[in-house]
Amino acid sequence: MNREKRILVCDDDEIFRTFLLRVLKSSNLPAIAASGGDEAIDILDSNGENIALVLVDLLMPVRSGWEVIDFIKKHDGLAKIPVIAITGLAPDPVGMEKIEQHCAAVVYKGGNFDVEELIKKITKLIS
Repeated sequence: MNREKRILVCDDDEIFRTFLLRVLKSSNLPAIAASGGDEAIDILDSNGENIALVLVDLLMPVRSGWEVIDFIKKHDGLAKIPVIAITGLAPDPVGMEKIEQHCAAVVYKGGNFDVEELIKKITKLIS
């Protein structure tokens, strides 16, 4: 990965966001954080060329992860950035189909969260 490129972590849950940033740092993957959808869109709008991948929580107040994904997909300079959806809920079949259409992968918050699997997914998507 180009040294300037970073992973954008967008999650309104401060504890989980901080955890993800530490996991990425310990794997030598540079990252930047956004505490919500508005902040993520501001970062992408002003600095999208330096984003290698986006990890985004689908359910956030004010501006959802889906709005961030829509922003990415509608902008030519950003549309190729891989997105990994983060969710604490198992999506229904329609929601899962939407995730599969718009995201490179999905990870679930909670007891089954696998750090090594996440790092493998990220590494594969940015290489």
